[in-house]
This record gives sequence, C-alpha cells and structure tokens, in this order.
Amino acid sequence: MGSEVARVKQRSASRKLVEDLFEDSQRVYVVHYSCESFYENSTGGSTRVTSIAIRNLRTAQTRSWSIHKSAELQHCLDKINENFPALEKAMLEGYFGFLQQNSHCRFLHWNMRDENYGFFALEHRLRALGGTPFELQDDKKVDLARILVEIYGRQYASHTSASGRKGRIFSIVELNHIADQDGLTGAQEAEAFVKGEYLKLHQSTLRKLDMFSNIFERMHAKNLKTSGSWFDVNGIHPVYIIEQIKAHWITTLIIVSGGIVGAAVKYWDVIAKIWGPGSSGS
Repeated sequence: MGSEVARVKQRSASRKLVEDLFEDSQRVYVVHYSCESFYENSTGGSTRVTSIAIRNLRTAQTRSWSIHKSAELQHCLDKINENFPALEKAMLEGYFGFLQQNSHCRFLHWNMRDENYGFFALEHRLRALGGTPFELQDDKKVDLARILVEIYGRQYASHTSASGRKGRIFSIVELNHIADQDGLTGAQEAEAFVKGEYLKLHQSTLRKLDMFSNIFERMHAKNLKTSGSWFDVNGIHPVYIIEQIKAHWITTLIIVSGGIVGAAVKYWDVIAKIWGPGSSGS
C-alpha cells in the first residue's frame, strides 16, 4: 500500500514538473539522436552516431547535426563511409558546442539515460574519436518516457502499436493520431544504417522531435489519450483511498460524522416545516 501512496506523490511531482517545463519552455529543448544498431555493431566498439537534433520547446526552432551534413560541408558526400570517423567527430563536436552554450537550459529526451543509448553514450563516442565532450549536469536532463509512466502508470501504452510497430513511442502516437511520417522504428533505423541511408535516418530523428513535442503539449493540456485505466489516468487507486482512510481515520471520522449530522439537521428542518405551527398534519 505504501508504494501506491508514493506513486500518487510522484505523480503530483511529475505533474508540477510538466507545468514548470511549459512555463519555462523558452529555455527547454527536446533532443533526440539516431545511431547504428546496438545488436549489429560491425566495429565491436561503441555505436556510431548518424544524426542529432535539438528543438526549442517554445519556438520549435531546430538545430541538427548529421553525417550527410558534415559530408556536404567537407565536400565528400560521395565518400561518406571512407570518412565516417572524421564526419562523426565533426557532428558530435557541433552538438556538444550547442550543449555547452545552452547549459543553463533543460533538455527533454526519450530514454537517453545510459552509456548504451543517451547523453553518456554520446560523450563516450566523442572521446573514442579523440574529442572532449561537454558534460551536461543530470538535473538539466528530463526523461519524457519516465514522466509518462509516473503520471499515467506503466500501462499507459502498449510496447507494440496498433499497426504492429514495436515501441511505446509509436503506440502512444497512433493512439493520439499524431503525425509520424518518416519516423522509423529501431529495426528500420538499423536497416537504414546498413544501407547507408543517412538522410532517411536524419529525417526520422527530426520527426521524432516533433512527435515528442506533441506528446508533451498534450500532457500539459491534459488531453493525451492513453491505454491506462481510469484509476491510473486520474492518479487515484482504491488501495490509496483505503490507505489514506487508515492513516487519517480521525479526520475521516469527523468528515463522515459532519456529513451525517448535516443530513440529519436538514431532515428535521424539513419535518419542522411540514409539522410546524399552522400545519393541519393531514
């Protein structure tokens, strides 16, 4: 029962966080990136990154860095694979430069939490390429995926969408009819990387920024559709109600007693009017 009480408190804190982010949206960015498959890594080292994009939550202005953009700047679009390490390093340095310039801002992301996929993974990747990354403080990172669970419960969306695509991202997007054209699943991104379709990967990264921003806006407006139960969506569970009654039984007794007394007074008031002076009683 204690865990349910803790969840209600966490839900309240997460709701407040959403409000804070919305109010401060000029200084909030949505960030996402694409990389090669974690399971089909041909190098045996850290996963290579293909594109990174950052979007301002208030203005929707977007900055992006990608392999094909780096190749265009270095005049080697026809030789991307041969120059991949140098192009990737230039891309990552651009991203970290932006991060450092905006280190006072908060960054909204989707599961970018560890060295497999996330801020730490990007830091490690640049170090592996001989660069020095800027380390963003953890209190500036906000995981949208976790907030969804904390507010709507673990059943807020299926791990497989209605159309059969894997991932809660597409499940919640389809449920809310959010545009997802060009958005790729993990398997599709892995296939695109193998084929060298870097522009396709970049377009997917940009689309997901739009999807995440849309989800956040609906969360703030409290009109996001989920698969959670009424109790999960509204943050009230029978177990929590019972626990609160037990923990605050005196207050509950006073409230209930007050209600009974109030009802009794109204009842006798009605009777008095019926049977009072001047009444025939018939």
